[in-house]
Amino acid sequence: MLGKLIKHDFKSLSRMLVPMQVIILGATIIATAMFSFNLRSDSGSLLTGTGFDLLRIISAFMSVLMLLAIIAASILVAVVIFYRFYKSFMSDEGYLTFTLPVKSSELLWSKLICAIIWSLISGIVIFLSLNIFILFGTSSTSFVNLEFYKVTAKFISDTNNMFGNALVLPIIEFVLMVFASITYTILHIYLALIIGGAVARKHKLAAGIGFYFVINIIVGILSTVLQFMMMPRLAANLSLMDGQNLEGGQILTSLISQMQPYVLLSLGMSIVFSVVFFMASNYLIKNKLNLD
Repeated sequence: MLGKLIKHDFKSLSRMLVPMQVIILGATIIATAMFSFNLRSDSGSLLTGTGFDLLRIISAFMSVLMLLAIIAASILVAVVIFYRFYKSFMSDEGYLTFTLPVKSSELLWSKLICAIIWSLISGIVIFLSLNIFILFGTSSTSFVNLEFYKVTAKFISDTNNMFGNALVLPIIEFVLMVFASITYTILHIYLALIIGGAVARKHKLAAGIGFYFVINIIVGILSTVLQFMMMPRLAANLSLMDGQNLEGGQILTSLISQMQPYVLLSLGMSIVFSVVFFMASNYLIKNKLNLD
């Protein structure tokens, strides 16, 4: 049944989010073309003159406007994801949702999985848009700009030659942190919306926004306390490393080693808070949610 829920939720989100991804890519292409035109006009690679000044100003303005549209559409992706969650549980639609012969945990898992998938899709589209802009919109002398990628490839190669396998662990931890952070953020907002729906008869969305900040403050205090407890050890380790006269790759290897407790603590906190948020959300959905 969970698979059917995911399929239904994914289709529901796709009806709104697929057009947004198309808008982001379309806006990127338009902004890239206009920015490239303006850049080449300034460099003299296109026809120039006083007659083209207004066109170049309009081109520059439209390119900035399109970039702002890309940012706005990206933000709207998150808004749609959480608004659909709110509508499914806290509005009249919630009555239909809770008539389904499934567990509350399955409903929550379905929403979470679809939100994670769409967050990743949105990230990929933004990354693709950025590369389209860099590749086709930042060269004043040619159609494409390969210099950026040549410099990036050289940097990666030099870094790999210098540090070797020392980078494997940080890369793995970075990937895990990305997934943990996405999951934590989604469940954080879900819990806030659910608490708002559980305690408020009116203005549930406003209550949910308020509880988001309350939860954020509580988590921030706990995180600060735990990190503060780690600081003396980290400072002592860094001080010890400073007196070892390390060079080259040894510095990064030693730094990674000294930072491991702090990194693992951050990752662990994200996972623990995510589990707590999920369990609390499931309990409230099952027992306390107010649909009146």
